[in-house]
Amino acid sequence: MTGIWLGGTGLVDFETLRLFVIGLPLLLAGTWVGLWLYARLDEAGFRKVVLGLLLISGLGLVLRGS
Repeated sequence: MTGIWLGGTGLVDFETLRLFVIGLPLLLAGTWVGLWLYARLDEAGFRKVVLGLLLISGLGLVLRGS
C-alpha cells in the first residue's frame, strides 16, 4: 500500500523503479550467499566475515569521499 501511495504522489518515479529492478537480483544473490555462509560457518567465523566486509565497505566509502 505504501508503494502504491508513493507512486501515486509522484515520490517514486520510473528511474527509481528501474534502479530497484537492477538492484533486486544483486540483493537476492547477496542474501543467498549470506545464508549459505551462515549455514557453513560457525558463529565466530561468520562474524569475522561480516566484520571484514564492513571494513572493506567502510574503507571504500572513505576513499571515495576523498
